[in-house]
Amino acid sequence: QPKHASSSSSDAVTIERGKQISSRVTGEELYEAYKQIREEYKTRAMSSEYTKRWDVLKKTNDGIEISMLQHPSDPNCPYVRMTATMPGDIEDVWNFLELDSWEQTMPKMDPFYGGLTVLGKYTHRPSPGRPPVSMVLAKKRTKRIVMYGKRDFTFVSVSDVQSGGVWVSGTVSIVTPKFPRERGYVRAFQDSVAFYEALPDDVKTGEPRSRLTIVCRIDLNDSAEGGKGGAIPMWFYVKTIGSSGALSMNNMRSELRKRVAEKLAAARERKALQGQRRVLDERACPLIPWVGM
Repeated sequence: QPKHASSSSSDAVTIERGKQISSRVTGEELYEAYKQIREEYKTRAMSSEYTKRWDVLKKTNDGIEISMLQHPSDPNCPYVRMTATMPGDIEDVWNFLELDSWEQTMPKMDPFYGGLTVLGKYTHRPSPGRPPVSMVLAKKRTKRIVMYGKRDFTFVSVSDVQSGGVWVSGTVSIVTPKFPRERGYVRAFQDSVAFYEALPDDVKTGEPRSRLTIVCRIDLNDSAEGGKGGAIPMWFYVKTIGSSGALSMNNMRSELRKRVAEKLAAARERKALQGQRRVLDERACPLIPWVGM
């Protein structure tokens, strides 16, 4: 089966890993790569044609669901959908997953996380009158995955436009001569689209809540043109992603709950201090202004 790093007109025979861009690496190129992935997700993973073809791998009583779709365009690299109710408002969940937070948050979610290097920050205005889209080009590294070697991912993370109260972000692996394969690492590939939606506060606790949905594809082997594989069998990923995905989302929920509790406690403390300052200010205000002699 042929290997390609860029798109082909025939989905039936394409193995696509990453979006090809030039060595110049411009904001326009990065946004175009993301836009292509977003449209592919819309017509494939999120198409009404495939609504009933998702297999539920793991479902918990507290609102976590992990599902998988093996799309005919590339059945060897399935789509995975992870949905969970999260504590905190949309901004809390968004900030938790921002790249700037990864050094603190990712080790809680991914035991194989090995670090992140930011390669560049970009903006692009999709059309006149629309707000600019922020993008971060980065390289993520993993530790050894059980008996298999270390991986790295070169990808762009995109903060997409907000629409109808739903925030959207996404990632797509980038293939460019500027960032070639690195000795000691297998080049792996990922793409994703995430949706952040507000939910009513918890009726029992009053805790703010959001719904997080992440749809993604990951190939831990170097299956692109010029790649040398990586030996991790896809059945290993398929067999474990249900349990590992649910565990990851549950760990994220626990960490978010701690962060939200700390934020609310800090807000209450600030409010109390402001009240004390007002009282002190009122007591210190003289009834008759002092007149110097």
